[in-house]
Amino acid sequence: MPRPDIVINKISVVVPVYNEEKNIAELCSRLHQVLSSLPHRFEIILVNDGSTDDSADIISEMCLVFSELKGIDLAGNYGQTIALRAGFELAKGDVIIAMDGDLQHDPLDIIRFMKKIEEGYDLVGGSKEKRPDSWLKSKLSAMAHKLIRKLAQVDMSYFGATYKAYRAYLLKQSNLLGDNHRFLGAIVARKGIRYTEIPITIHERLHGVSNYKMNKIWKVLLDLIFLKFFVSYLKKPFRLFGSIGFGMLFIGLVCVAGFSIGNLFFHLNIKEQYIVEFFSSCMLVIMGMLFISIGILAEVGVYNYFGQKRMSPYSIRSIITNTQNEKKAAS
Repeated sequence: MPRPDIVINKISVVVPVYNEEKNIAELCSRLHQVLSSLPHRFEIILVNDGSTDDSADIISEMCLVFSELKGIDLAGNYGQTIALRAGFELAKGDVIIAMDGDLQHDPLDIIRFMKKIEEGYDLVGGSKEKRPDSWLKSKLSAMAHKLIRKLAQVDMSYFGATYKAYRAYLLKQSNLLGDNHRFLGAIVARKGIRYTEIPITIHERLHGVSNYKMNKIWKVLLDLIFLKFFVSYLKKPFRLFGSIGFGMLFIGLVCVAGFSIGNLFFHLNIKEQYIVEFFSSCMLVIMGMLFISIGILAEVGVYNYFGQKRMSPYSIRSIITNTQNEKKAAS
């Protein structure tokens, strides 16, 4: 049941676009039809992420057809994460829905997303029912999601879909970087909010070429290291680096002390018999001190991270509306 205290005046749909010239017109038409059936004002934001085809021109044409449509033409190809961030920062809605621009995500699912938001959920994620993937890709995906659940400590069944609905306040300071849009739902869910998932329809791609490549699996694995750091040590990195550093320092000092005592009182011949072990112990001491220093510097960096405004990681060539193109440089 909808909660009377949930007030939604406007919905923003953010769609990153890269070489989707054959999909844009159909996507805009479907989105407009679905959103017009809802009792809320809405805007559709297409973010052109440095496409090499005619995507930017088609977005401009669609802006003349649909007054609710806006386009962001980024100055280069920054990747899906940064494209989403650019759209989030421009969005004016109380609810922000992120989705892909290849028509594999069904706009009709927005209606069910909004029902859950109106019930009081802050985040509604999309979980795929069934997708025609290869056996290897399906197995790797299942293993990755199991690992993400464990590292993120969030009980979500599916992390990979961009298709999610957020209360806008969750995204205003998202500061997305790298390829971390994959974990945005998990990161946001850790803030103690109410979240749920709904099964979504994922269609076959009709036009264009998939931007998914198997080498992205390696990037995901590297991003999992970041996720573990974010979950456990982002605000207290010294606990990670300091623990490693003090452990190495302690072991190194014990070994050096042992060799020194052996040399002084038991005539242990370090130079001839244990020179490698002795220098390894000294290196442990040095490495321990380095890790402690890194931890201190990281702690200072975190204070700067949360205390200062950072430079934007993207530049906007133009903002496209149905009346004009606004030239804007994002520093």
